[in-house]
Amino acid sequence: MKHLAILLTLLAFCLPAAAQSKLKTQVSPVFYFRQRADVQPYAGKPYRLSARMKVEAPAGDSADANVFAVTFDKNKKYLSMSKPGQMRAKRRDGRWRTFALTGTLPKTAAQLTINANVYLNGTFGYDDFKLEVASGKNQWQSVPLLNGDFEAARADSANGFPNGWRPLALNDAYRYRVAQEPAGNHFLEITGQGVVNYGRNAAAGHTVALNGIKLYYETYGTGEPLLLLHGNGQSISAFTAQIPELAKHYQVIAVDTRAQGQSTNGKQTLSYDLFADDMSALLKALNIPAAHVVGWSDGGNTGLSLALHHPQQVKKLVTMGANLWADTLAVTPATLKEVHKGKTLTTLLYPVNKQARKVRPLMTLLLDYPRMKATDLAGISAPTLVLAGEKDLIQPAHTRLIASSIPKGEVKILPSLTHYAPQEDPAVFNAAVLEFLGRP
Repeated sequence: MKHLAILLTLLAFCLPAAAQSKLKTQVSPVFYFRQRADVQPYAGKPYRLSARMKVEAPAGDSADANVFAVTFDKNKKYLSMSKPGQMRAKRRDGRWRTFALTGTLPKTAAQLTINANVYLNGTFGYDDFKLEVASGKNQWQSVPLLNGDFEAARADSANGFPNGWRPLALNDAYRYRVAQEPAGNHFLEITGQGVVNYGRNAAAGHTVALNGIKLYYETYGTGEPLLLLHGNGQSISAFTAQIPELAKHYQVIAVDTRAQGQSTNGKQTLSYDLFADDMSALLKALNIPAAHVVGWSDGGNTGLSLALHHPQQVKKLVTMGANLWADTLAVTPATLKEVHKGKTLTTLLYPVNKQARKVRPLMTLLLDYPRMKATDLAGISAPTLVLAGEKDLIQPAHTRLIASSIPKGEVKILPSLTHYAPQEDPAVFNAAVLEFLGRP
């Protein structure tokens, strides 16, 4: 039903160890690693974090290296993110540069997590991480870091990463090692090759004018057409872990929904029926009589509307975390409370904040739509698989109601997963989709 993308993405990379205890291989244009530091003795004091970074990538490439700091209290509750912001190595000439960021530790701070990441293809270097806190006027005291200069070249036995540091997830697109310069200095070198920037891939991207907007989409693979629809506030990139696998079997048409990603917006009020009309127009523009449709969250809602109002264009439908209406019978009370807060915040910021002006209609959409009834679903003729996580924000009874109300509907609950199952366990989600679509 919802994806508060920016905050949730950042916080996901800062989860406590218990939530990240077992590393999984992920498909992503980003590779993250981190180290935690005990800062409880320095709570309330100013701090500064510095490091050397370098990026070597082709001219015009968007490769990037970043570092940011996040603080937690003793119960591992998120407190703050570094200010004025993360430090970024924007130049891509392969030269070392020193970067720094500053902030003040909250009074209840117990832990500071140094998060570093590389983005897209290139050769990236990190070295000489240094964390300091103010000990007096113009005086700074070092906070111990483990292997901040990568001179202790021994790798961690669990994941092969340099001692003292931990990757958040394994990624086959990236290779890492402790490299040595001619002068003998050691540093962390990360190389990204063959990384696809889904959602901003010029080689696969297209734009078509329809229904008063410009709709952006990307195509991958060959075979029967498969329309891929993302959730609220997301883009094609949400399916980074799905597109490579699905494209082995189908012609994947991944779409940025109206007002999201690289697609533009018109003057009409956003609704899932409007999104469905856009998808219908897209299929017609591509001369595709009918396609399989896979939708996640808001994309699932759009898929239901498309199958109901344009039945001849849908072969099979898969929804993940869809809902028919927005109340506590359909979604958890905590979710609705969060969305109401989001709408209030974006309303307050609307006059002065460009991002708020963009997000507010999406927040309103979550509270006012969909407006479907279970009896409406009797009009869906396409075979439909209704997916949800065992711990989804969609109420279990509501998920089962959707499946039972569709003549050829069936339900599958993904054990131990949440609303974010496609990203939490891509292998399980992809297998469920492919098994269903592959049936005669």
